[in-house]
Amino acid sequence: MAASKSMISKFFWAILIVSVLIIARELNPFDSSMFIGHDETQAARVLEFSFNIQKGIIPPRIAPHFSFNLGYPIFNYYAPTAYWITSFIHLAGIGVAQSLELSFILALGIGGIGMYLFLNKYFDKYAGLIGALAYISSPFIATEIFVRSNVAEMWFFALFPLTLYLLSTVNNRRLFLTAIILSFLLTSHNIFSLVVIPILILYAFILKERKAWYAILGGIALSLYFWLPALLELSQVHAQNVAALTKYTDHFLCPRQLWSSPWGFGGSIPGCISDGMSFMIGKAQIMLSAAGVFLFMVHFNKSKLIIRNLLGLLVGLIFIGSILLTTSYSAIIWEIFKPILSLFQFPWRFLLFVIFGASFFTAYFVFTLPRMLKIVSFSFLIFALLFMNSKFFVANSVPLSTFSKQYTSNKYIEESAAYKVSEYLPISANYNLWKSIEKTDTKKYGFETIIDNPFHRSISTNSIEKILLNIHSAPYWKISVDDTEYYPDSFDVLGRPVINLQPSIDHTIDIVYRQTPIQQIGNIMTILTGIILLLYSYQDLLWKKNTKH
Repeated sequence: MAASKSMISKFFWAILIVSVLIIARELNPFDSSMFIGHDETQAARVLEFSFNIQKGIIPPRIAPHFSFNLGYPIFNYYAPTAYWITSFIHLAGIGVAQSLELSFILALGIGGIGMYLFLNKYFDKYAGLIGALAYISSPFIATEIFVRSNVAEMWFFALFPLTLYLLSTVNNRRLFLTAIILSFLLTSHNIFSLVVIPILILYAFILKERKAWYAILGGIALSLYFWLPALLELSQVHAQNVAALTKYTDHFLCPRQLWSSPWGFGGSIPGCISDGMSFMIGKAQIMLSAAGVFLFMVHFNKSKLIIRNLLGLLVGLIFIGSILLTTSYSAIIWEIFKPILSLFQFPWRFLLFVIFGASFFTAYFVFTLPRMLKIVSFSFLIFALLFMNSKFFVANSVPLSTFSKQYTSNKYIEESAAYKVSEYLPISANYNLWKSIEKTDTKKYGFETIIDNPFHRSISTNSIEKILLNIHSAPYWKISVDDTEYYPDSFDVLGRPVINLQPSIDHTIDIVYRQTPIQQIGNIMTILTGIILLLYSYQDLLWKKNTKH
């Protein structure tokens, strides 16, 4: 009997893996092409993140070659989980384009595995597998990958159900791992990572497990290396002003777009008729989850499983609430909570939570079926989900050589990439003037060409009275003149410090990158938390080793 269950379990895992490969068939790291999407800077970001690691700058906080080699603090404010993962793939000797494809494949696979484990915990293997397939095969996930190229949101998608599963099974030995994965979730996406915290807290209340609280607190503390400076140093960049330029009211969806909307590689525009991208959840997902919601309401008072009932209520609230928040019917809610919700910029971002809810109630529907009907319909449901949705997982590809020339060249990294994430421009620079440089001749500004070690720049001179330093002035740059720390009080319109020197005397100017005190405090808190969790999780092993010794 045990052998039979083991064979069934292996069979289910095989189906899940094959399904991921079918869905990810155009993310082939072995072919000679690469897809392009809205966020074309992903490859450049991975290259800059990897460069930091190679130079021993850990954690990476600036893209030193962005913005004409002036240094651009994107990684201090943009959640880094996806770049840790993708950069280590790249540093293993794999090309940057292929590393991105592998990162998306991993996100799909971990999302499916995490959802299967989570749903199997509360239902059964049949329901878990169908729910997991509903999760990874939604057409909007194809939009996230092949249209938006949003690797950060995909890693939130991947880690959310896995975190829920780990919290439900956490014990002393698993506490360290659970907190680590939770910290990855909390640094996967700027907005989703903050929004998910109250969800995790409510889930912990449902579980009534003390270790789950330890894991949540540990995960938050482990993520402080990012969140402490990201929040406390936000005023040092133009992020809040730039984010306010996007009008969320222009991007509400019509309910019918969740059922059917034309597939395309364009963007989101005002109204709900001419959008160039699709917001479909999936017809199969909608029908199955609607049946699941209905059956959940019918069975709610009859079921004695309190945890599953409470979990269903929580997921139902997330599911229905997220659907509402994507449409203009929630305009009054957006207005009331504008300081928080406006950070989402696009209401349709809530579709990730809609997909999660749809997958949960799809699993609930399958779980409630009589055993024989469940087994008979199992293959049909797998086929329906894959057949109806896999056709949307198509790429707008170009030859790899073309992709590399356009998006990973020194010229692109220096002159173009920062403009695609313009909100992270240091406040010392004039935003409007900096934006105008993108389409003009940059030679008159005297920018340096790409340099080997932009974290430590040294200049020697004896004939110039004034010298312009090629950095955006920011607290992480430490400037010294003739071995004496120098605090510039004159800057040009790009925030570049102007140093006044006494001519005819030899001078040496050093510009060294140093993490700010707030960043260093965040690092220390993360390291201390990791040590404490590690000792707590494996205290029994340490005790046994000491006793034996």
